[in-house]
Formats: sequence, structure tokens, C-alpha cells
Amino acid sequence: MFNLSAGKKIIFSLIVLFFFLLIAELGIRGVLFFFSFGKKQLDLDPYREPNSKFGWGLKANYRQTSLSPDTGQEELLTINSKGFRGEEFDTEKDFKKTRIIMMGDSVTFGITPEACPYPAQLQSLFNQKYPHKVEVINAGVGGYSSEYVLKRLKYDILQYKPDIITVYVGWNDLYAINPQSPWQYKNLTNVAKFLNHFYLYKAYRKIIFQWLKPKLGGLLDNLKDTPYVYAQYQKFIPEKYIGNLKEIAKVCRDNNIKLVLINLASILKEKMSNEGIKKVHYPYFTSDIQKLILLQNIYNRSIKKIAEEEEVPLIDLAAVFDSIPTKENLFFDTMHPYCSGQKIIAETIYKNLLDFGIITLK
Repeated sequence: MFNLSAGKKIIFSLIVLFFFLLIAELGIRGVLFFFSFGKKQLDLDPYREPNSKFGWGLKANYRQTSLSPDTGQEELLTINSKGFRGEEFDTEKDFKKTRIIMMGDSVTFGITPEACPYPAQLQSLFNQKYPHKVEVINAGVGGYSSEYVLKRLKYDILQYKPDIITVYVGWNDLYAINPQSPWQYKNLTNVAKFLNHFYLYKAYRKIIFQWLKPKLGGLLDNLKDTPYVYAQYQKFIPEKYIGNLKEIAKVCRDNNIKLVLINLASILKEKMSNEGIKKVHYPYFTSDIQKLILLQNIYNRSIKKIAEEEEVPLIDLAAVFDSIPTKENLFFDTMHPYCSGQKIIAETIYKNLLDFGIITLK
């Protein structure tokens, strides 16, 4: 028998654990590879690609089927030659049309089928009453924070000379920054993103947050954080997010573009059903729904304050969804709506654009 020192025993154990996890991860991926749903989840043909100017964008001329959370079927996902979700459009604007570019994250990008995302549904609404008067372009990109929206606005969107820009962004900002240690967000977020590439980690989070936590809800209620922790959350100010939105407003103002801000809507509410709780996706720093509600309110108050200070219209999407008693049925996770939820977003924006006089059509 070998007499190993304590340090060597630890190193040996870590090596064994590493190979065990590696084999388990490869095993899961091997099984998934033989199923169509698994191939989609493995993201073997991603539709995003790096961009030297604004971080990353969408792969031009991408065509691939994608499993729709709405229909449960494989639906075609289309990205045009300019790297935008949806149909082709000319770089030069038709001055007979009002061009609206809708910027945001995966909520704006939307799910399949192609008629589902709220920009596409908004285009349909305008086509019904004002044919050939309005052009709606979907500039949503999954994973975008306010920082990436700002960069893409500066280095890409301006060339298309939009008349109106809507900005619906904030969830990736919210999920990236721990209010208890906001200065650490880059390193911790990078670790969380790295771990999220592994199916063992995803399985762990699903077991803990989507299965175990709802079943132990009563017991976990007794283990809530101290008032001091909640006080830290309440005092939190998303300074970088606020700065980015203000800079977006300045860029739009300097280029004579009408800006419309949209606040954050979600599945979250004070009393949620077990089915609703199972849908919630948590950030790396908490699994407390009350904290998420608190953070959503903080970000929405920030959006409202910026809209007032910059004198730009605000569409209160959160209030619209909160007024719907069955809003849990409109989302398939924390913030991503089914097509029925996307329809409500489109109808709300349509009504507000006309009622606010942001767009005038005859």
C-alpha cells in the first residue's frame, strides 16, 4: 500500500472526481446527440457569431429548424442577410414608410415560428390598418445586455436611419449583477456562463430550483435571508445599466431618432402556483423569488426615472401583464413569453405608439 500525504490524497481525489464528471458529461452529450431535441439543445449549429465592433450578433443568412416552446414542433428560424431576425429589408430607407427598429435581448428576438416575435406581430398589426406605411425591423439578440444594445446602436443600427427605436432590455443586466457585491459581477458572471455550458450543471440547477425547491417551499420559507440582506437589495442602484440607457437616449437624440423605452414584464408575482414556480429561471446569486421581484421593480423604477429625465416615452408593459390574473400561462420561463404573450406586447406597443403620437399615420 502506498502511504500518500494528505495533499496528494486531495489531488488524487480531485483528479478522480474530474474524470468522473467528464465521463458523465460526455455520456449525457452522447445520448442527446442521437435525438433531434438533444441536437438542438447541444447548439451544434449556433446562430450567433462574434462581432469585433459590438461583441456578437446573428449569423447572416441562417436557416435552421428550432423546437418551439409554443407549438412543441420544429419550426423554421430565419435570419436575413444583414444579421436580423426575419425578412430582408433594404439598407436605404423607403421615405414613404416609417422605419421602426426594435432593439433588445432574447425576448425581442423571440421564439419560433417566425410570426411569433412581437416585432413580427407589430408589423402585421400595422399592415392590417396602414399597409405599406410602416416597416418594423427586429434587432433583438439573445444574451444582449444594455451594454451590447448601446454598442450595436452606435456601430450598426444608425446606418439604417430608423425613425423610431424601441428598447426592451434589462434582464441580462439584472441576472449578471449580484446586488450584494456588484463590483464582482464580471468574474462571477463569466464563471456562471462557463458552468452553464455543462449539462451536469444544468441538471443540478433544474433539480434544485425547479423540482426540489417548489416541493420544499414551506420548509425553505423558514430559511429566508435576514432583513439586512433584503436591505442591501433595496439600496441597490444599477448604475451601469442606468448609464447605458442614458447614453442610448443621447445617441438617439443626437441622430434625430425617436426613442421609446419599454419596462420589464415577467411571470413573477407575490403568490405563484407551483407550476409557475417551476418555470422560474434563477440568476447565479439567488433562488429567492421575492428578491427577483424586488430587483425587477428596481430596474423598472430606473427605466421610469430615465424616461422622465430624458423626456422619452415609456411603455409600461409590466403593468399590462400584472393586470392579467392568468399571466403565468403567458410565459414559459421568468421573462420569455409564449406567442400569446408576444401578441400582448405587440398590441400594447401598437396602441402606445399611436396614442402617444410617436407615430402619425393616415
